[in-house]
Amino acid sequence: MLNKLKRLKMRKCYRVFSFLSLFSFFSLLGAGCSTPANMNIPTIPKDHPANKFYQAAQQGMLSDRVCRDNKGDPAIPSGKIQKGEGYTKTGDLTAGVFRFRETATGKEYLGVSFLQYNGFLQIPKVCAWEEKKSG
Repeated sequence: MLNKLKRLKMRKCYRVFSFLSLFSFFSLLGAGCSTPANMNIPTIPKDHPANKFYQAAQQGMLSDRVCRDNKGDPAIPSGKIQKGEGYTKTGDLTAGVFRFRETATGKEYLGVSFLQYNGFLQIPKVCAWEEKKSG
């Protein structure tokens, strides 16, 4: 009789554990597949092409063409911005999004970092939009 009770308790524990395991698995799966509610860049108008590019960059690897399709310029080397060679980073807006200035001309840019595949390599790049002075 004691053995039977132990087996019943074990079965109940196993069922509860199995249910919790499956629930946890599907919860994590759903959380990983869902997109965050607000994927716009703070302080940037929702209709700015950088927002559309930023949303695409959050989903995975991109190409220079996606940057150009969103009216951006992928030609500015991200390494030069990071090292301060000809460019000065002026502020971060959110992860992977920043403002910078070209030292020679004084032009201000909004930059969105992204990874580009080239064969098996992942190349860090920046898609940039020149910011127009208001006034």
